[in-house]
Amino acid sequence: MNAIVEIDKAGRIVIPKKMREAMHLTPGTRLRIERHQHQIQIEADAPEPNLEIRDGFAVLVGGPPITVEDVNDSIRQSYEERNQRIMEGSGLE
Repeated sequence: MNAIVEIDKAGRIVIPKKMREAMHLTPGTRLRIERHQHQIQIEADAPEPNLEIRDGFAVLVGGPPITVEDVNDSIRQSYEERNQRIMEGSGLE
């Protein structure tokens, strides 16, 4: 997805709505801006999402705002990793 945007008098740019939605960018989202010679790179400043067990519950922490599908994928991956560890420990592989 590409776009051409214009800098206003205050030096601001607007990220097109479709891009904001695709990247789950909401008001207050922090962005990291880096200069690479004659290019500017903008990315969401959020830690990588990680599934943690807290008080016996799986909790997704870090990362940008998420969707139900993201949660389902993370839980599924956690189950697969757990099953893999169990199989490795059982000697049944």
